[in-house]
Amino acid sequence: MKHINLETFANGAFTAQVNRAMEEVTKNIQDPNTEPSATRKITVTIGFKPNQDRNFVATGVQTKTTLAPALGAVTALSMGKDLRTGEVEAVEIGNQIPGQMSMEDVQTAQLSGGSIQEVDGRAVDVETGEIQEDRPANVVDLRKKA
Repeated sequence: MKHINLETFANGAFTAQVNRAMEEVTKNIQDPNTEPSATRKITVTIGFKPNQDRNFVATGVQTKTTLAPALGAVTALSMGKDLRTGEVEAVEIGNQIPGQMSMEDVQTAQLSGGSIQEVDGRAVDVETGEIQEDRPANVVDLRKKA
């Protein structure tokens, strides 16, 4: 049998399909949303269908890639009930501890002025119930000997 050049086989379609499959696999390997150690595959199928007299064979070339699937995304939710409205809430937790104020929250509260009122001679935030009074400036160092 004479040697068949795969570069020119099927008018170059074989080489084009393999190169396209190699490109798909390479992109999948470089994708940060896939498992880096997963095995990728390229399967090349060459089908032969002879005629009744077996003197002519229709030949088909097909490539199939097996790629690593995209990684799933994981997140965390903090759930609770708003005590004022009674509605159930779910909030996605990012890099922030639940209940902790971010710098944006602090700036927003400062810009809005909050809801500070005087109650019994003390400045009180009526939304949170926090007493807004200045702490004494004198600090006692308990490490010093008397």
